[in-house]
Amino acid sequence: MNITKFSITLCAAVGTLFFAQAQQASVVGQGYDNEPDFGKFYLRLGANFLNDDFVKQLNDGDLNGAYSAATGLNFEIGKYFFFHSEPIADLFKVGLDASFLSLGYNPLKWNDPDDPEYTEKTDFTTVGVKLGPVISFNPLENFYADAFVKLAPTILTSMSEMEDLEQVLFGLKSDVGINLRYKKVTLTAGYESGAFNYNSYDSDYDEDTGEYIEHTTKEKFPMGMFQIKLGLQFY
Repeated sequence: MNITKFSITLCAAVGTLFFAQAQQASVVGQGYDNEPDFGKFYLRLGANFLNDDFVKQLNDGDLNGAYSAATGLNFEIGKYFFFHSEPIADLFKVGLDASFLSLGYNPLKWNDPDDPEYTEKTDFTTVGVKLGPVISFNPLENFYADAFVKLAPTILTSMSEMEDLEQVLFGLKSDVGINLRYKKVTLTAGYESGAFNYNSYDSDYDEDTGEYIEHTTKEKFPMGMFQIKLGLQFY
């Protein structure tokens, strides 16, 4: 099972489990603990696991080509903005999840096909913001489950002047996931998907003029990744 299917299955399973737990809690009288969480500030740090599509694009469609990607890092800072202080039906709250800054770093390695012992290390870095709806359940005392869907305008660049990434690229990504919290400690699992637009340049030799004619083609870098993060969430 690839990363995309695994992450979607995981988020769906966890979301279904905690929605069922929230319904059960309301039946037995647990309800939503009315803590002062009208707005919550969070810090999260975790790992990125790239989908195969991005590596294939770098390798012209070959997953086992010259480029390979290791596990990356991510950092996020943001806040919840709930629309109401009192829970709906004593069960859940609805609001916006705003990530003011989302940073990602993924190391890449290039192996020379003609010299297996020669490698070069490079990277790509993403910088973005995220915004979207969040619904928060309180199935157990001091334990919360938040489901979110966010749009994420993101730029992609490289700190090591990656040859195949000579320009800063822009893409509109999405982020879907689950955030679990016990008191102030959080565990977040999500999947980012989207693509970055860029210009591909090529040239053909014109025999009539004896000159090379350049062509510009609009291309896309697809980039999906599964992310898991540990964090702290404050009142």
